[in-house]
Amino acid sequence: MKKFYAVALIISIALYTLWFVNQSGEDLNDEQKKQLVYQSAVATAPAPSKVIAIDLPKNKKIESKKQVAFNEDLTYAAEQVVMQYESALKYPPYSQPLNPHDEDRLKPNQFYPVISPIDESGNEALTLSLKQYRYVYPEEIKLSVSATNLTKVSVELSNTDTKEVLNTHKGSARQGEAIVTFKAKEDYPRNLQIYVDADIAGEKIPVVAQIQYMPPSATLTGFESAYPQNENMLVPANLTVKKSGLYRVRANLYSGDTPLAHLVAKERLSEGSQSVTLKAHWSVLPQGIANMHLSDFVIERMSPSPGQLNSFGNSEVSMFEITDFAYDSLQQLPYQANNQEKLSLEFLQGLAKG
Repeated sequence: MKKFYAVALIISIALYTLWFVNQSGEDLNDEQKKQLVYQSAVATAPAPSKVIAIDLPKNKKIESKKQVAFNEDLTYAAEQVVMQYESALKYPPYSQPLNPHDEDRLKPNQFYPVISPIDESGNEALTLSLKQYRYVYPEEIKLSVSATNLTKVSVELSNTDTKEVLNTHKGSARQGEAIVTFKAKEDYPRNLQIYVDADIAGEKIPVVAQIQYMPPSATLTGFESAYPQNENMLVPANLTVKKSGLYRVRANLYSGDTPLAHLVAKERLSEGSQSVTLKAHWSVLPQGIANMHLSDFVIERMSPSPGQLNSFGNSEVSMFEITDFAYDSLQQLPYQANNQEKLSLEFLQGLAKG
């Protein structure tokens, strides 16, 4: 089993590398991209074991049932990865179909509540909730602490890395809930820790959470009207860039409450007023659709080097409506995978064949 998981890990990392190259490797030529994929697979492969030669009759080489089963399982796993990648290649990487189960894309900045048990039965618990995980100045940090019989809370906001306490709050709860707000500060460190000491019926119960806070690298200020171009619907987005670099702008396209597509635009931007264009391929749009909207915006300045972290921007708009779009104006041509995507598929098919 350990060997199976090791090889499965190699396939997974190779697939991730292929995705990463396609997403952020536009400055590399085809040979460099191919070499990067190869190196990722080699680097994650387990070290070769020392082989001890044993003389066996040539006509009595035995392959155990376990080895046969292992080979079959590995082949099946690799084939599944190939099938998933082939399915993804039916659509361009900048316009992927979206469904209600894609929570990582539908809720890209979701904070999952932290729960601390109050008693051994697990029936009672203290819950710490926040609107999101990542905050960008000038957003306030607003949190909720709730539990049955909650009376008072003491909250510390500190630097996760240095443990320095930056702000504190003490307050009372109403009907089992306390709402605490920390004002925005541009000089907050990136990694913040929230420590809550709650008074529940005279007993002190702690709960801890970690979040991120950062100054905006760029601000999404609005959109221009959508228009057709060949097989794509184009929607220009306007940004005010505070820090130049390679940016990735993401948004989700909806029809009413129904998610249609996850759109991604990447471009190297300089400081000042800039524009990037989101594109929706005709294949992700229901036939004849006219009214849609964009939301769930993520503005990311990608890491310029392994030693530097990515950073994020904010948005002045929460939604952009697209009305009366002429669906019939789009050329309904199937998406053709580019050379790099074909290379990626060939690499995975090679893994599947062994």
